[in-house]
Amino acid sequence: MEKKVSIIIPAFNAEKWIRYSIESALNQTWRWKEVIIVDDGSKDATLKIAKSYEAPNVRVIATENRGASSARNLGLSIAQGEYIQWLDADDLLHTNKIEKQMKLAEEYQLQTNLYSGPWAKFINR
Repeated sequence: MEKKVSIIIPAFNAEKWIRYSIESALNQTWRWKEVIIVDDGSKDATLKIAKSYEAPNVRVIATENRGASSARNLGLSIAQGEYIQWLDADDLLHTNKIEKQMKLAEEYQLQTNLYSGPWAKFINR
């Protein structure tokens, strides 16, 4: 199964974390992916950092500040994947998270599913 996953990252003033979020998306073991970063009018270096990752599979969009929901919707409107992975700009994905979920999707082949993972706590960073 070679279905594309669109990883959508809305970001606002996230210069401290955005690099780690983008890298956790790019380091996914699932190869068929695109990363869409929507800068929601940041006043810090978020947009500059995000643009440093632009590539054929990484798109960066800048918009005026309208809130996280608007940024998510904008990313969704240009997504080309059959599946969507939401990722906040201050969150990380486990390296094989998407691959594991896509294997389950292939196994069960249901038309409408929401795949999620268990909650995890970060202690001391």
